[in-house]
Order: sequence, then structure tokens, then C-alpha cells
Amino acid sequence: MESQPCDFTTPCLVVGGGPAGYGAALAAARNGCKVMLVERHGFLGGMGAAANLSCYINYRSGEEDLSEAAYRELIGQLRASGLSYPVRYAHTDYIDPEFTKVVMEKTLIGAGVTLLYHSLFERAARAADGGWLVEFVAKNARIRVRADYVIDATGDADVCASAGAAMTHGRKSDGRAQPMSMVTQLSGFDPGAWERAGEPIEAGRYAVKCDCFADLIARARAEGEWTIPRENIAMLWAAPGDPTSVTINGTRINGLSACDPLDVTRAEIEGRRQADELARFFKKYVPGFERSHLSRTGPQIGVRESRRITGRALLTEDDVRESRHPDDSITRCAYPIDVHSPDSASTQFESIPGKHSYGIPWGCLLPASLENMAAAGRCISATHEAAGSFRVMPTCMGLGEAAGSGVAIAAERGAVLSSVPAQAVRAMMDGNLRRREASESIINK
Repeated sequence: MESQPCDFTTPCLVVGGGPAGYGAALAAARNGCKVMLVERHGFLGGMGAAANLSCYINYRSGEEDLSEAAYRELIGQLRASGLSYPVRYAHTDYIDPEFTKVVMEKTLIGAGVTLLYHSLFERAARAADGGWLVEFVAKNARIRVRADYVIDATGDADVCASAGAAMTHGRKSDGRAQPMSMVTQLSGFDPGAWERAGEPIEAGRYAVKCDCFADLIARARAEGEWTIPRENIAMLWAAPGDPTSVTINGTRINGLSACDPLDVTRAEIEGRRQADELARFFKKYVPGFERSHLSRTGPQIGVRESRRITGRALLTEDDVRESRHPDDSITRCAYPIDVHSPDSASTQFESIPGKHSYGIPWGCLLPASLENMAAAGRCISATHEAAGSFRVMPTCMGLGEAAGSGVAIAAERGAVLSSVPAQAVRAMMDGNLRRREASESIINK
């Protein structure tokens, strides 16, 4: 049979340019594999940029940083430019999303990755020669990419689902997923008034606060000025480089699916309504926001959870709670189980004391029924509760780095991806870390 015609051919195709896709493309390219990354937006960054969620939650295990090389390099570049600052008690790196887009783009282009923006995934199927044929819709074009290996970093497991992989969605009992949120940015904030009111300032200039203002929300609700199904504000933080601009994670849209375009439309509309209500609440009730105004919402609703693959392994809540480290682990995570209820205002947050972490098995990235395809990011094989832990962006970037490393090994050997041992993936990632540490030591001399 003749090969099916296509517009592009690449050994490795990464679909999605969020943290997982970025980590995957960078790891594969730097380890000798040609990579093409296709993204539906006109920029990289995923939820950290498209949803304006400009905070990377990087929980440590005691004092040990569990993040992988791609994340450490990215944060190092942002901090060196003064456009990221850490807050240790919150285990979080706050970033400038616009500069993050620039850094990610330069880094991938420098590694030799081919980027294609404004292309929406449509379908994936086996090519006549046994590879993958992945199709995208773009303006005035239908794009087809023939690839030996595909990494699904869409967040919603779009590629794996189209290719025929078994899926789960949300929680086991009814398939409902964690709520979506419209991240909201307010400008015109007065840090001095905030500090004079006894509120915390980080790094000498930035307002940061977590799990706050439940009393003020109760007052506003009693006055009919708060209808958002939340009991508190999850987090607020000032923008790196501009302490008068504050981003707030404080909206909640329950009962809708990120895989249904009608639901996503409803979520976007309701999210902006809630963002306006949130801005009015802060202006009236919170010190320092008296002259503030709504300045930005993300071009996309923030999504915590949707579809996940059924993989060759399954990460469970017991694995997380019991700090299990299987022999086939390819990265680690220390973030607690953090599940925002799909149908109420409550949040299940299970903080585990001490030096806690758990390992994520390589098989969680590999669809049980497909060869030469991997999932990376929040859509790997896991239970609803376990997904409430590893969904944070530094871990997603590490999962992407694992997928990209696995593909680089498979491509070099001419092997199927599932035949690559987890230990070989981890060894390559350890090499990535050593090279990162060596470059840091040279810079710091």
C-alpha cells in the first residue's frame, strides 16, 4: 500500500504546548529526536498562560525539590529576569505569563523543535505504514502530520481518545469533574494600604495570601453580593514586576465538562460573570483594593480535570496517601490531594505531614491498548482523587519530560515505546538534571 499523503512528517509529534507539552518537546529534542509541537493557541504555556494561572505550585518533600530539569531551567530563567518570585510557605513560584511565553518559545526553538500554532486537533488514526496520522484544522488548511511517536499533552486526552484508547472522566461514581475557574486579574491595587491593614507582603513588595477572606465572603453573601459557590479565596498573588496588579483564584463553575464545547461556552460566560462579581467584592470589602478594577481574565477558562486515559498502570489515592514509590516510577510529586468538589462549595485538601512524596509509574503515561503513543500532564491514568494531587503544573512538566525522554530512547533504538524500561527513562531524566546542575554551577562561578 502507498503511504497516506500528509503535510508534515516527524519522528515525534507533541500535541499541546502547556507545561506537559513543553517538557515533552524539550526532553525529546535535547536527547536527539526531531520534534514537532502543535498548539491550538498562538503561544505556549497552557493553563499558566491561556487561563492566566500564573502560579506554579511546586511542593517540596521536606527541603528536597522534586521538580525536573525542564522546570528548574524555566524558573531559573524567569527569576534571572526578575519576573518570578518564590513563596516557600505556599510552595509556589509566581510567574509573569507573558515573559514565560517568550522564554518557552525561545527555549524550544533553540532546541530545534518545530512549532505550529493556531491548529486545532481533529483526529488520530494509524497510517498505512504503521505510524500515526494526526489531523488538525487550521484557517484555510487541513493539516496532517505523520509521526512515529505521539505525545498527547492536550490536558483532555483528545488524541488518545480519538485513537481509540479507553477513557475515564471525573470521579468514578458519576463522571463529574472538578469545577473550572476563571482566573481574574485586578489592577489599581495599593500594596501600602494592604500592608497597613496587617496583611502579608512577600519579598518586600508582593501581596500573597492563601485560603482567605471566608469571613468577608460570609458578610457579602448575607448582603446578596456574593453568589459564587466558594467559601473562601483559594489564592491571590501580586504580579512579578508589578505589585499593583493582583491575580485571584476565586471563581468556581460546577457541573460542566471541559470536553463539551457547549459546557465550555457556558463556563466561559459564567466565569466572566463571576470575575465581575469578584472584582466588585474586592473593591468593597478588601483593604488595598478600593481603587482597583478588573483588568484581565484568561482567554480560556481554567480546567482542573476532564478525561484521563486507561493506562498500563493506575495511580490511586492510596498510592498518594501511603507515599508509595514503585520501581517503575519516572517522577515524584509531593502535592497533597486537592479536590474541589464537583457539586458543592467544599474542597477536600489532604495535607500529609513530614517528608512526603510518591512516585508516578511509567505505565500511567502509556495507554493500555495503543503503541507508540503517550499521555502527559493531567490526563494520565489515575483515579479522580489521585489526579487532584499531580495536576499541578511542575509535576505535569515532569510527566512531559518523562514522555519525551521515553520517546527519545525508543526512537534511537527503533523500538516501540512500551518496550522502553522505566529505569531507562529515569536514567535519561537524571542525566537532564545533572546537565542542568552543571550549567547552573558554571553560571554561578
